[in-house]
Amino acid sequence: MWHVETDYFAMAVFIIMLIKEHSLKKEYPDVQTKTFYRVLIVSIVNAVIDIVASIAMNDIKNWWVYQILMTIYVISMPLLAAVWVQYTYVLIHRDEDVKRLKRAGLYLLIPYTAYTLLAVTNPFTGLFFQLTEDIEYTRGILFLPVGVGSIMFYSVIGLMLVLYNWKKIRTRHTAVLLVVFFVMTVCIVCIQLIHPGWLIINASYAVIYVWCDITIEDQRRKALYQQINRKNEELEVIAKKAESAAHAKTEFLSRMSHDIRTPMNAIIGLTHLAREEKDLTVIQEYLQNIESASDFLLGLINDILDMSKIENGDLTLKEDFFSREEFVNSINTVIKPLMNKRNLTFIFNIPEEIDCIRVDRLRFSQVFFNLLSNAAKFTPTGGTVEFTAEVLPEKKDQKAGLRFYIKDNGIGISEEFLPHLYDPFSQERTEMGDKVKGTGLGLPIVKSLVDIMGGTIDVHSCLGKGTEFVVELYVPLADTDVQTDGAQVSLDVLRNVKVLLVEDNEINIYVAQILLEKAGCEVVIAKNGKEAVDQFAASVIGDIKAILMDVRMPIMDGLEATGHIRAMERADAATVPIIAMTAEAFDEERKKTINAGMNYHLSKPINPDLLYQVLVEQLQAGAQE
Repeated sequence: MWHVETDYFAMAVFIIMLIKEHSLKKEYPDVQTKTFYRVLIVSIVNAVIDIVASIAMNDIKNWWVYQILMTIYVISMPLLAAVWVQYTYVLIHRDEDVKRLKRAGLYLLIPYTAYTLLAVTNPFTGLFFQLTEDIEYTRGILFLPVGVGSIMFYSVIGLMLVLYNWKKIRTRHTAVLLVVFFVMTVCIVCIQLIHPGWLIINASYAVIYVWCDITIEDQRRKALYQQINRKNEELEVIAKKAESAAHAKTEFLSRMSHDIRTPMNAIIGLTHLAREEKDLTVIQEYLQNIESASDFLLGLINDILDMSKIENGDLTLKEDFFSREEFVNSINTVIKPLMNKRNLTFIFNIPEEIDCIRVDRLRFSQVFFNLLSNAAKFTPTGGTVEFTAEVLPEKKDQKAGLRFYIKDNGIGISEEFLPHLYDPFSQERTEMGDKVKGTGLGLPIVKSLVDIMGGTIDVHSCLGKGTEFVVELYVPLADTDVQTDGAQVSLDVLRNVKVLLVEDNEINIYVAQILLEKAGCEVVIAKNGKEAVDQFAASVIGDIKAILMDVRMPIMDGLEATGHIRAMERADAATVPIIAMTAEAFDEERKKTINAGMNYHLSKPINPDLLYQVLVEQLQAGAQE
């Protein structure tokens, strides 16, 4: 008599676990979970086959029904052990490619496939069991060596895999569980061979499966804790970054507030004093100081804009011809007065071997203006600043190599501060440094510009003894014959020229009108783009010689107004010079004004000399067309 009660218990356990694993499959889509899910399905199928086969042995009297059911039972005998070997392989190699794991799993099932093909012949060969006509069951010659032997084979293979790869299995509990499964399988099969009616194998598996489920849950719980800890660490890093960013923003705003208010305080205070002063000499002195404070304020704004462009990757270099003579003149014009004012000895020596190069004039000069102005600021009165250069013997990509030295015997830089030298807004706290006005952006801009130019910059400094910057740049050479002409323009061209000034700010109108009238221009004013279009349309053809156009204005902006003027059907609409005069200084804003039909882009605050020069050049260019 075959007792199937334990199989019912085992099947109930397997089904409950399968339902649970099915609900967790989406939450844990790893290969271990998927493989264990398949193990449970095979276990349920195996339990069903055991139950049906046991019922058949107890009650079925039809020969063919009995034969087919028992053949299915024989086929299923080593299946569960084979699947557990596959599960073991997955636990050992879980970090490998999923396709490789599946392929290896299929290889493990090849012996079982051969076994199955042999077992299905049993109704005709009786190799595993034999049935007499009156349904008497006897074992065949292959039942023990092949049927039971295949279970033993997979159990031994699984046990060897576990023991050989003991350290690769993630938890000790899991390794022990696998050993227990394969050892128990061998033991229980032996017991059932001795006592065929004792159907305890599936019940034993049910106990192991519960242990397996507890182990998996423990792994999941630990993995969840690890995931939570990782998330907490990530959140902590994000929080620190946010806090650092907020602190940096606060520090930036505080620094900018201080640096902007300092020159503004001087401008407002000196303006108030100048209004009440009667002595023209004193007024002139006030105005000079106002101009100095304004230059500093403009430099601060330009530095912030340059740094913003650099950080956003918007800074582009515009190569042009730059002669040695022009570079020397610019240094003498901008830097030498600064040295003289501080009573510094300025040694300036640029080799004559290279007469003309192709670089972005503004950015090339900006590198050395910043380094030299810093040297002047941080060198005490009576000190020395040297600016020398040499031509490198080797070339790179057909470009000439230039090495520049900017050396001073000033206060120097401490070894502790050198790593932060190029950090934006950073300045070393020294007795002299605290007295020097600066944004802390000059050196970061220099470093970024040198990097963009493909060069290098090094610094050698000793606190109290001085600093030396070494800049290496490789630049293409150019012929002096094709240089641009830098001659000064004559303002005679502007006399009696009618200019349409389009501006909505009263103070800007006041300043621009005085500047234009001082140069001899006749000024017509429009306070928005619509007025500008109407006034130009109503004017005599050729009467308005140039238009100075603001961009941001009410009713109609400068871009739209330019489009309307260019679209007019009159002889001067397409040729009248339209010059943007706007506070928008970014390159993309410049492109917008040019694309709208303007001839030139001037950024506020307007440099009077540059305004006159551009007007003359545009009028002369228009006269030649």
